[in-house]
Amino acid sequence: MASTSASRTPSSAGNRRKFTLSVWCKKHSSSQMNFFGAGSVSDQNHIQFADDRFRIRHYAGGHTLLVSTKALLRDTTAWYHLVCSVDTTQGTASNRVKLYINGQLADLEDTSYPSQNYDFDFNDTTLHTIGRRSFSSAYYFDGIMSHFHWIDGTAYDASPFGSTDSTTGQWSINIEPSVTY
Repeated sequence: MASTSASRTPSSAGNRRKFTLSVWCKKHSSSQMNFFGAGSVSDQNHIQFADDRFRIRHYAGGHTLLVSTKALLRDTTAWYHLVCSVDTTQGTASNRVKLYINGQLADLEDTSYPSQNYDFDFNDTTLHTIGRRSFSSAYYFDGIMSHFHWIDGTAYDASPFGSTDSTTGQWSINIEPSVTY
């Protein structure tokens, strides 16, 4: 099991309503694993694998929001490109959180969307971690992550980070995405 992570606590808050996570990953197990976390024991935000699904959640004594893919990502030999795009300023609930797998907008199973103008702990002045829970040494990411992008203030879809190869039809990485951080 992995036990490596990176962390930082921002000195000033960023945009807590609009952000994007893009990561290429290869998982080694089916356990619950966090890509990115922020918050404390009583107020947790996570972007993670859980039950082999890609999801974002806010937990504060119970799930206050949970958006999870229907797709089960069980292949430990495959690279996945995952994008979590959030814009809670949107008037339509289903436009506030979008999850992409290998360039495709994912079908969702759990959809407890955030309320309009909801503020996440992401981009706040709380501990942020890549590769584990933010408040404890638990739920480490067991696998490989590459090209991890965290964008503060813009909700991107998957297209800046990858494209479909015209010969193979496979989703491929854009090494230098055209995004504003």
